[in-house]
Amino acid sequence: MEIITESNDIETHMNKMYNSSPIKKWIKLINFNDRFNWNNYIRKDNFQHVADIILDVETHQNNIKKRNSLIQFIPKIDINKFNMKNEWVYIFLINDMIVKIGGTRTGLKGRVNSYLCGHHVEARGKSGSCSKTNAYIYNTFYFYLLNGFHIKMFAFEIPIVKQICSILDQNIEITLQTYHAYESIYLNDFKKIYGSFPTLSDNCDPNYHM
Repeated sequence: MEIITESNDIETHMNKMYNSSPIKKWIKLINFNDRFNWNNYIRKDNFQHVADIILDVETHQNNIKKRNSLIQFIPKIDINKFNMKNEWVYIFLINDMIVKIGGTRTGLKGRVNSYLCGHHVEARGKSGSCSKTNAYIYNTFYFYLLNGFHIKMFAFEIPIVKQICSILDQNIEITLQTYHAYESIYLNDFKKIYGSFPTLSDNCDPNYHM
């Protein structure tokens, strides 16, 4: 499929495709503003390329699709690290434009598997039993992949923080959950520098303003 490179042509083409899409309720059109370009992001050196997001077209030998999902996440780092249940801050890029900053406490695999639940919207004849966030991410990604765009995931692993707590007169070492603070601080930092949150990021923890 031909990749459209001029910003005005992109906007015109994608508006046309959006208006004709049966799932447009769950698609967010991306603002391809150069200020959101990955190459301009001053924090980019903190992140590594961890996954590519592509159309899921894998089939069995009888040409029946292996999975019901329409997109898949292809790890670009060691699979054991990708599957590990630890905390990360991550960024999604569509054609090198930053569209989402997020955080996870369940590891990269856990988070992307959650996004795949976005397939279950009623507009696809499914149950509708998925979060709005997952629905928007999944269906927006599918829409842009279907139209020839490329999508990447970058992330950095959050350091583990442990603390001794006294519980029922026992000193217990617990692992603290910190991803929400990292996520919010990175989001607020981005908004402070570039004027707004990325298109697919619309909230952050108010306890962690910069």
